[in-house]
Amino acid sequence: MKDCKDVQDESECGLCGPCATQVLSESNLATSPHSSSSSQTITMLPPKYTRSVTVTAEDTDITITVRYGASKEEDEIVVVKEIGEGESHTFEEKSEDMGSWQNVRKILSIKGQIGEDGEVFEKLCETDCEGVHSNLHYTVHKWGVYSTSR
Repeated sequence: MKDCKDVQDESECGLCGPCATQVLSESNLATSPHSSSSSQTITMLPPKYTRSVTVTAEDTDITITVRYGASKEEDEIVVVKEIGEGESHTFEEKSEDMGSWQNVRKILSIKGQIGEDGEVFEKLCETDCEGVHSNLHYTVHKWGVYSTSR
């Protein structure tokens, strides 16, 4: 690979270190020194998801539905579990076979019903994530659901 100063056009550079890391300070946009100033590329934000979820039924019985993501929406997995008062259950990490590699299925949401006739709630797990988590722990009470640890 040639150094930036030795190339005539962007295709020869292959995004060397200086080209790949030149970032505009007030935005999340990056540009290559080989392109015109009006051509900008958006840099990606880090992923936010959890690989597993633990749910504790603190003071009531609950029914929990967990939705695992997939590369295609029709391949998503839904798991339903009844959890008794004072019990906990961990929805384990699942993976998707991508041929020559395995993709971790992120847990998209948990949905539950408190008691048989109680309130229905749904939590999007991404909103409780700050990067990639191996486990999120939710505690469900008669009056609501809380994320207790990351």
